[in-house]
Amino acid sequence: MPIKKVIAVLLFFSLGLMAPAQEMDAGIKQDTGYYRRYNHKLTLGPLLVKKNSVYSIRSIDEAFPLRYSTNNPTRLGLSIGYDWLSVSGSVGLGTLDPDYKKEKGKTKAANFQMSITGKSVLGDLHFQVNKGFYLRGQQDPDFASGTYYVRPDIKTQIFGATIRKILNGDRFSIKAPFVYDSWQQRSSGTFMIGGEFIYGNAKGDSAFVPANLSSLFPNASVNYMRYIMFGPTAGYAHTFVVKKHLFVTGLVSVNGDAAQTLEKMTTGEQRTRWYFSPNLSLRGAVGYNTEKWELVGSVISNRFFIGSNIQAANYQNYSDQFRVAYLRRINAGKTIPAVINWGRRAINTLGFGWLLD
Repeated sequence: MPIKKVIAVLLFFSLGLMAPAQEMDAGIKQDTGYYRRYNHKLTLGPLLVKKNSVYSIRSIDEAFPLRYSTNNPTRLGLSIGYDWLSVSGSVGLGTLDPDYKKEKGKTKAANFQMSITGKSVLGDLHFQVNKGFYLRGQQDPDFASGTYYVRPDIKTQIFGATIRKILNGDRFSIKAPFVYDSWQQRSSGTFMIGGEFIYGNAKGDSAFVPANLSSLFPNASVNYMRYIMFGPTAGYAHTFVVKKHLFVTGLVSVNGDAAQTLEKMTTGEQRTRWYFSPNLSLRGAVGYNTEKWELVGSVISNRFFIGSNIQAANYQNYSDQFRVAYLRRINAGKTIPAVINWGRRAINTLGFGWLLD
């Protein structure tokens, strides 16, 4: 499927699913006995970020799955936020990260993952392109010429959106652990409902499975696969608060998707199959929050389970993001509020102001 068509379907799906939330958000009133927002304070502080993407292929007996992983160093950066806008910049720590080694090869990545977090909506927009993987968990394999089996030719792409309506936005804030402009002072949780649309693919110059291992994998000759997934989402999120300041947040959402996989072999043969795919999205955070500052560690994980045209085989494509941040909430002065408020008015004019609350 051409990328332009994928983007068009994605926009249509996202806007169609989010539109009803506009009416829902208008009726939500924040219960300040449960959480407080500081969206008119400047949120500023350092952060550490680690991202990994994995493309996995299951073997016949599941004892030797291939896990191709990106080789990305931990990054040190700065997060700045005010009202509806939050941005961050970072630089890689290179060999200071013990998990990052040049022997694992070079990964070229263009990853843009945006979260839309309002009182009544949580949306994840996915745009991931990774090229260059190494075989994780298999150091010094006898079928590799070096310390790691490196595949600079393998490229994966994921485009899509997962949108959820938050049903208890008056007492539960998803912003506190992940956007840092709120303080959840009492324990609370919420159910969520929504849907998703995902398009992804993986390709290599040769078969994904090394020739020495072909007997262990029923889909050993595949060098290209493409998948499309769409369906409803249901989930639950909860924040446990101890003495107003210490908090633990967990979120689980399950996506019941209809899916299609197209596989192409090095022989030129290709196969297509429709099936059901229960995908998974996880978030977690633990930290300490006050009116003036917040310290938090968090993880966001999205896992897509992809069927093969051979029943005994399947794939998995997942990404994990780990983050540790320390934020201060300070006065923003005059210039920053003026610019951000101008942007808010422009977005309100377009009819999407409800996403910024």
